[in-house]
Amino acid sequence: MTENTIWWGDTNRPMTPEQFETLHQAFLAHMKGKDLFVQDLWGGSDPEHRVAVRTLGEYAWHSLFCRTMLVRPTDEELPSMAPQFTIINLPSFKADPATMGCRSETVIAVNFSKGLVLIGGTEYAGENKKSVFSILNYLLPEKGIMPMHCSANIGDDGDVAIFFGLSGTGKTTLSADSTRTLIGDDEHGWSDDSVFNFEGGCYAKLIRLSPEAEPEIYATTKRFGTIVEN
Repeated sequence: MTENTIWWGDTNRPMTPEQFETLHQAFLAHMKGKDLFVQDLWGGSDPEHRVAVRTLGEYAWHSLFCRTMLVRPTDEELPSMAPQFTIINLPSFKADPATMGCRSETVIAVNFSKGLVLIGGTEYAGENKKSVFSILNYLLPEKGIMPMHCSANIGDDGDVAIFFGLSGTGKTTLSADSTRTLIGDDEHGWSDDSVFNFEGGCYAKLIRLSPEAEPEIYATTKRFGTIVEN
């Protein structure tokens, strides 16, 4: 499915189906006997362009992260949700580069044919949401939708402002304007009809965060359910 449609290189590294299957079986063996935390969530807030995602992980706080950062289904939607992609995150798993086609003991592998993401050897919670972003980055351009690493807000007259930039350069800060409504602070899609958030939460950097410079963002660090990751 992706052999001829991905820009393979130093960033996007290929893995053969056989290597992925070896990795998958090792993940299944590593999961045996463990308590895992499961969430069924949406990747994307636009009902026409979202994907159903199931997350399974070793850490409860990773599960809370996913529940906060992705879009929660309604009580009516949940019983009929069938995951299009499953993300398995096992921080205690160590990959074998010699047999699994990866470069180190840490691995993030996406198989679009199987609808499966395998994350191992890292405790960084952001890999969960970044995996969903990667999925939408691949799927949405074929539908004429531009995925964007940006923040966005909207004015009273329906005018949308988009803020592009590398991580840590001020997207969240600029979009948190008290005179405008926040659409989202990190990942969006631009369709013919709207600019829509891929997520349901905010993902702010904490470096040099202060109540004087960024009062709205700082206030969230004191709220129940906020995850502060070092």
